[in-house]
Amino acid sequence: MRPLLLFGLLCTAAPILAQQPDTLASRRVAVVIPTIADSLVLSSTDSSRASFIDRIQGVIIERKRSFPFLPIQEQLRQTAGVQVTPYSGAPGAQVVVRIRGAASFANNAQPLYVVDGMPVFQRAFRLGIIGIAYSDALPEIRELDTNPLLHIPTEDIEQVEVLKGAFETAQYGSQGINGVIRITTRQGRTGPLRVQYTGYGGVQQARYRYELLDARQYAILANDAARNDGEPPRFSAAEVDALGRGTDWEEEMLRTAAVQEHHLSLTGGTSTTHYYTGIDYLGQQGIVLNSNLRRYAVRANVDQQLGQRLHVALRGNLSKTQRHVPYYYALQSALYERPTRTAQDTTNQRYLMNPLREARERYQTPHQQRLLAQLDVQYRLATGLTLEVLGGLERATQRSQSYQSALYSAAGKNGDITSIYKQWIANPALHYNRSFAGDRHAVTASVEAIRQQQSATDDLRGYMPGTPVVNLQYSTSEIGSLFYRFTGGYTFAERYQVQGSVRHDVLATFSADDRKFWLPGAQVMWHADKEAFLRDNATISKLNAWVGWGYTSGAGIVGRNAYAWSIASFPAGATNEPLLLRERSRQLDAGLSLGLWQHQLNVTLQGYTRRTVDDKLSSFREMPGALYNKGLELSVDGGWRLGAVQGSTTLAGAINRSRYQATPSSTPSRYEQAVYNKPLSTFYGLHYLGVDDSGRPRFTEDNSSTPQDEGWQPHGSGLPRQLLTLTQQIQYKRFALNMQADAMLGYQVQNAQLSRLDVPLGVYNATTRVLDRWTPTNTTTDVPQASQQLSVLSFSDYGLQSGNHVRLTAVTLSYPVWQRAARSASVWVGGQNLLVLTRYRGYDPNVSSFGSDGTQAGFDISAYPTARTFLLGVRATL
Repeated sequence: MRPLLLFGLLCTAAPILAQQPDTLASRRVAVVIPTIADSLVLSSTDSSRASFIDRIQGVIIERKRSFPFLPIQEQLRQTAGVQVTPYSGAPGAQVVVRIRGAASFANNAQPLYVVDGMPVFQRAFRLGIIGIAYSDALPEIRELDTNPLLHIPTEDIEQVEVLKGAFETAQYGSQGINGVIRITTRQGRTGPLRVQYTGYGGVQQARYRYELLDARQYAILANDAARNDGEPPRFSAAEVDALGRGTDWEEEMLRTAAVQEHHLSLTGGTSTTHYYTGIDYLGQQGIVLNSNLRRYAVRANVDQQLGQRLHVALRGNLSKTQRHVPYYYALQSALYERPTRTAQDTTNQRYLMNPLREARERYQTPHQQRLLAQLDVQYRLATGLTLEVLGGLERATQRSQSYQSALYSAAGKNGDITSIYKQWIANPALHYNRSFAGDRHAVTASVEAIRQQQSATDDLRGYMPGTPVVNLQYSTSEIGSLFYRFTGGYTFAERYQVQGSVRHDVLATFSADDRKFWLPGAQVMWHADKEAFLRDNATISKLNAWVGWGYTSGAGIVGRNAYAWSIASFPAGATNEPLLLRERSRQLDAGLSLGLWQHQLNVTLQGYTRRTVDDKLSSFREMPGALYNKGLELSVDGGWRLGAVQGSTTLAGAINRSRYQATPSSTPSRYEQAVYNKPLSTFYGLHYLGVDDSGRPRFTEDNSSTPQDEGWQPHGSGLPRQLLTLTQQIQYKRFALNMQADAMLGYQVQNAQLSRLDVPLGVYNATTRVLDRWTPTNTTTDVPQASQQLSVLSFSDYGLQSGNHVRLTAVTLSYPVWQRAARSASVWVGGQNLLVLTRYRGYDPNVSSFGSDGTQAGFDISAYPTARTFLLGVRATL
């Protein structure tokens, strides 16, 4: 905490600053299409590199006062074509964001995050081997990485831009294959010192719970299974009669948890300088036993105008997260545990341990600290010509200690992880932006060089209490990359616009013959509303059409763009080694934007097609193949009034279709989720046919050695085909109601727990579905008869379910209690995940237990439920 407090003290001691004059602002001559949300006009300190792209197809999300508790990634769903899926409901868990479907074969495919012009969060803290202390391959276990956006409090963010178009993403070359999320943090404003406080507190509960057997029902099931297997009953009739509800292990493991956040900010400025400082604390007690999260963050932004030509901006953010993470499968053990055992029972019956003891004694303590620092200097060389130099530092450190349960060894600390990541960026740029002949001709041009230097150190140590430390893994790496970007644009009479770019990237991670990438992009746009025949039209206030084309790649995202490939090793037998991908994606899109009745109703329609291939096959294995995506996106927003009630409504919808193709020599095995000529992440296996006349399960025959033979069938994809988001704002007198509802449709979820809990084995507990199991008097069911010998087939659709759902993501009701000039205070009540309409029988249909791997979407381990949250908050400005 000392570094955070010191940093905060330095920030709040900054001089009274002020807004610089407009002399350095690049003149925005390119016509900008208004986005779904009303665009917030940036101050003139915004660099011309941001204004050049012009946000033509990106959607700008402002810092919304209506949802102060909702993470930024959750609000990204307001953009058509953006899927947001958390790894689990655990505090601080990672979140996968897919823009226009899956675009990459990488195991950790995420968008590029750009904060105040600097690419960040490109490396996940993930070990390359499976060690003693961390003995599982699931991403959430091996990474132990905090959601990176958690390090930037929502209140410190001014706006977020989602860049998804062909020309937009081509600006980022070998780092733009998965789209770009561009974040602008808050800046000072001209005026006296303002102090703002935002805080809330509330409770969280598990939104859904599995319906499991009680002790009496389980005993009857166990006896039924034993009898069908020719064994004596496991419980006597007297024992069965004496049993009641027994122990609800799920109830014992889950709890009502408290959550709170407090944010204090100072902002102000004069004519030449302005400043912003924010301090934030977040505390979250997890709903699973022995889990919690704490986050501390301090931010300072200072802008200084020096004379008429020079402008200097300094941005800094220091944050720290502390988490307590219980054993990943502790809740799973609770679901399987027999209700006939008591919570005080410490004996080890068969292979099951007391789940409560497992959660308390086997855990990890990841602590992460992250520094983001930037210096942006702009100097106006001549009219319309600006030299800009951006320098940035990102330093992230993660330390985690692992504690073991006495079931496996002597209880106590048994492992340490220390990971350090540093990134330096130097970005000199020359921008030209002029108009001629009374704005009839407008020209923009930019030449940039970006030097990115990254270094990483991973140290994994394991030991038993009283024994020497064993160094399981120690690795260091240092990688340098160089990017060149050339952009230009011309607009005639504010109506016809042509833009083009070329990105030349040189990556040291590949061989000398493969390290150079040329990634061009172009876009043509027609601003029809500027034509004479529409200029004074009272109905049509906006009409624009465009066509874009561009190439991107993921080869420049060194810390994430890899494909795990299993190779032989000694003595472990096999390890998953990262294989860097040189994949290349080509996207073509077109769109139409229409505004009616002075922008009271706005409609944007976009269509796109994208093809991702690897144009340079590995020397020892062919790449997975080619991935085709196509889709359609629709955004509609408008304002309305009904008597004393007024409001605005925004609807964002998208349809995506993907298709995977591979050469015959690289046809996937049944263990992969890439099936030829099917959507990526297709579930492929045997089809469950119900039960036969004797109550045994029937599947399609498995007489094959490859999935393409008879017997194996595709059962749908884990990637949704339709996305829909509704954002509603309603104002009545002084009351304001805000709501965000989301829907995901057209996808399947493989629930790992139900594949076992829906099977009447009698060995461990089961869901109430097995009460309808086959018996001689109940032959019309599809649940097999009870037997300890039942085979649970992993590669079948027995545990596969539709993930279709509609979610009330967030809702708030606010009321201003005091206002005097610029000073005000308001209170609000709100909630998150209050309602989910679905037939899915799991904790939540929108989780990704295999992380951001696009070939493994739709798996639910049910390791941590998604919480329903109730909140009470206050906002005050003085």
